[in-house]
Amino acid sequence: MKPEETFESQPNTMNVGTITMALALALATTAGHAQTDAAVPAKDTGTPAADLQYNPVPALGQNAQDQAAFDPEGTGPRILFVGNSITLHGPRPEIGWSNNWGMAASAADRDYVHLLQKRIASVRPDAQCCLVQVAGTLERSFFKPDWSCEANFRWAREFKPDVVVLFFGANVPREYDDGTMAPPPARSFADALDAFRGWVDPEGKATALFCQGFYVRPALDAEKERVAAKRGDVFVKLEDFRDRADAHGRFNHPGDLGMQLIADRIWEHLEPLLAPAPGVNAPENCP
Repeated sequence: MKPEETFESQPNTMNVGTITMALALALATTAGHAQTDAAVPAKDTGTPAADLQYNPVPALGQNAQDQAAFDPEGTGPRILFVGNSITLHGPRPEIGWSNNWGMAASAADRDYVHLLQKRIASVRPDAQCCLVQVAGTLERSFFKPDWSCEANFRWAREFKPDVVVLFFGANVPREYDDGTMAPPPARSFADALDAFRGWVDPEGKATALFCQGFYVRPALDAEKERVAAKRGDVFVKLEDFRDRADAHGRFNHPGDLGMQLIADRIWEHLEPLLAPAPGVNAPENCP
């Protein structure tokens, strides 16, 4: 397989009522490696970098291909998590990461997706969650002429999400932000977001949560906010804590505190979208 060929992204799903904290293996992303802020993969030092905006983790080859089926007959709400290594990163021994969960939580149940799944299950045990990792299939390729949602996310439309949580952007080449990409991008990040948003919810029935990035990228955040406003969706701000040193952990990714803060903020906007299932009372303070 050539370095920039991609597998078709496949769903990573779970019924939160029956497998509350279980998250299946990674779905497909791009094979090979690509430059991020680091020219080559850097071994983890175990401590946050002095520059909190530095991302040393290669964008491509973060996960292995796998497929997990969702229940097409399920009647509970469907939540689609869309992200990058913060959402899910498979084992990468060469950089010192041996885990298969959101980087850089200390355990699977401490990454923001698992924290949110626990809260979702407490309110809607019949809900289904699906996860797509887009570091390779969107962040590092949306600007290419041949990029399309149909080629990369055909399964996602079949999932028919009720809520889409979009939390990514760190692996977009920094040259994009200042307009110095060569060749120029075939489309804007905003156009790619809008295309993805429309692709996974062609009937316009879902609500999307467009999250600010964990790294400060004003140009990308502005485009996210613009698409959210156009679609009548929600723009989730993280700016009050994303530059806190104590929110950063290994690989300059969010540590346990950062993951908790991210989950807390997203839950503020996600909880109102999940009507409690019959006979289930929403907890006043869900951990």
